[in-house]
Amino acid sequence: MTETQLKDCIKTGTCPLYLLYGEESYLTEQYAKKIADATVEPGMDAFNLQKFDGQALTFNQLEEAVEALPLMADRKCVLVRDMDIAGPEADRLLELISHLPDSCVLVFWQMTVQPNRSKNAWKAFMAKAEEVGAVVNFEKKTPADAAKLLVAGAKRRGCIFDPRDALYLVEQAGNDLNLLLHELDKLCALATDGVITRQSIDAAAVKNLETKVYDLSKAILRRDTATALTMLHQLAVAREEPVSILAVLSGAYADLYRAKVATTAGLPVEKLSADFKVYKGKEWRLRNAARDVSRLSMAVLRDSLDILAGADAALKSTHSDARTLLEQTVVQLIHRVREG
Repeated sequence: MTETQLKDCIKTGTCPLYLLYGEESYLTEQYAKKIADATVEPGMDAFNLQKFDGQALTFNQLEEAVEALPLMADRKCVLVRDMDIAGPEADRLLELISHLPDSCVLVFWQMTVQPNRSKNAWKAFMAKAEEVGAVVNFEKKTPADAAKLLVAGAKRRGCIFDPRDALYLVEQAGNDLNLLLHELDKLCALATDGVITRQSIDAAAVKNLETKVYDLSKAILRRDTATALTMLHQLAVAREEPVSILAVLSGAYADLYRAKVATTAGLPVEKLSADFKVYKGKEWRLRNAARDVSRLSMAVLRDSLDILAGADAALKSTHSDARTLLEQTVVQLIHRVREG
């Protein structure tokens, strides 16, 4: 079921069962709340809304909650978070959802325990849930869709957010909606005359690890040793894992190498997004790589990738100080760019 179909289902109240899951935990939680709000009359939460932690919930407790009649209402809502459907009571659970009473709306919302279709219990449960109710997988929003949500959210908060700047925020902070909406609240509070500018994003918004390390790669390509080492220090202060830093930096160089190969072959870099799934929703990485790689030779890129591969092996196989190893790697990369 799509998100649009889910909205219709909530509005009409035709689904007795919901299974909500996926990467976008913010939407999973929000729609669980929407279903509860649509099912339970205002002021009756204490009587007709029951919430359970699926990790601690027994089948008998769930069965009792589902079969208990609502108070002064036609329906009640039972919310269950993170239940392992493939547990020892899988067969009884399947029987329960097959014969839900008309007086109960049952919602399973999975924040950390995600469905596993390779297990027969999950496969059977999801098939039955799709038959009697609604199963919705909330995938991560694309950067463009996340930007649209930010623009609309800013408008509701009385602010103006240019779509291009909203997309810039997504590129800087990532497309996790929980984080983005937190950043939106902050930017709206700081907005001068109600306008969110790119300058305010640069000044106040957080940057995810990927963006920070890509900034580091730009400093390396500029041969700016002081700035590059300062950025490494800031990453260390932020307690970013050295292995993660090196992985993202290696990814940035892989982008450069792929962009160089494409442009040398006379192909548009956008074609890479079709050949490499890693660029889905992150086409900006390709655009940036194509811009930055023009002055680099293939030899420099290959040698740089060798330096990064050696650093990765050393980081994972020795007891060397990780921070020192990263600093040495950055200096080596800058030196190779200088050599040309």
